[in-house]
Amino acid sequence: MSSPTILFAFALLAKPAAAHSPSFGMAAMSARAEAPAEVWGMTDGWGLAHSVDGGASWAWLCEESVGTDTVYDVLAYADGVALAATAHGLVRVDDTCTGSALAGVPAGFAFRVAAYGVGAAAAVIGPEEGGVVFCDDLTCTPSALWGAKLYPKALVVDGSTLWVSVVWTDTLASALFRSTDGVAFEEVFRWPEGEADPRVMHASGENVLVWTRPRSDAALPALEKSVDGGRTFVRSFEQGYYTDATPGVVADGEVVLVGSWFGARTWRSEDLGASFIEVSADAPAVRCGVRVGNAVLTCADHLADGFSVATTDDLVHFAPLACLEETLPPACAEAACEPYLDAWVSAGAYGGGRCDVHTGDTAEPTPAPECGCSGAWAPGWALALVGAGLVRVRAQRREHG
Repeated sequence: MSSPTILFAFALLAKPAAAHSPSFGMAAMSARAEAPAEVWGMTDGWGLAHSVDGGASWAWLCEESVGTDTVYDVLAYADGVALAATAHGLVRVDDTCTGSALAGVPAGFAFRVAAYGVGAAAAVIGPEEGGVVFCDDLTCTPSALWGAKLYPKALVVDGSTLWVSVVWTDTLASALFRSTDGVAFEEVFRWPEGEADPRVMHASGENVLVWTRPRSDAALPALEKSVDGGRTFVRSFEQGYYTDATPGVVADGEVVLVGSWFGARTWRSEDLGASFIEVSADAPAVRCGVRVGNAVLTCADHLADGFSVATTDDLVHFAPLACLEETLPPACAEAACEPYLDAWVSAGAYGGGRCDVHTGDTAEPTPAPECGCSGAWAPGWALALVGAGLVRVRAQRREHG
């Protein structure tokens, strides 16, 4: 069996085992600027969540109700409609709990989806090939960035520019591509073979942030910043172990937040990722975010009270917004989700969704560490170990994200 086939088979075998984890949290959220009250969320191992009041309350659409066994990402696509990146490709989901797979996606699973042009772009991995597909309401078409032994790692959209990081499974070389027209892709940067596992995280004009995870313990994972459109990079933030999954990155204007995967901590940059300072000792670890009106809605892990959805108007102070453990399926999903309802409630009680404690109301920035790369985290070692133990079960779910 070839190496791409082995990778694909392992991924498919790993996903069901990671589903319906003993705890949960929100791992991705999406809202359209023209309809900010409607927010779609993707949970850890439990399917989708849907809000029509800006995230104050949610309805749970379990994976079974929309016809898939694993959801990796979600995109608010139209009124009452979302596109979900799943183990079965791209699935069009509506607020009547109906899911239908989009045609044209090659065999494989989709793990990232983003609005692009009048439709969407998605990263897809198949048994022998992979890359980017472009989709409209009903169908998808492979782009020019598609081929054998190609394994996309992440994609982000900045206006009309699409950024994609990839790795070739035969050589383990990796590269950053961009397209400004959705037709041609330009390779703008390449990492040496077998050296890094890059995930493009954010782009704004010529500023690009890529999380590079080394393939050995010879170096730390790092957020690398480019100010020249991805042609050169400087390491601006180091954190965690080389085995850690991708951290959460929330960007809003010039401010970038990075939530550590290793312990419940968040760092803030006011210069688009050039330098960072820890937000505060009691801030949650952000995992994702979306602007909703005058505030930013965030996915947030916090060891103290376990809340999963928080709101912030200054990206420093965070307040719990919704309690996912109190969320129930809508009427259209009751039958499909009922067998898992007890487990869903138990998962919330175990460590995700409790909003009984307000956290971050008095947050003050933590002094910057002495090292220039913000890599010192020894003082939080004990707390970090606890955090890693509670959330490590989610690592399999985020490995492709």
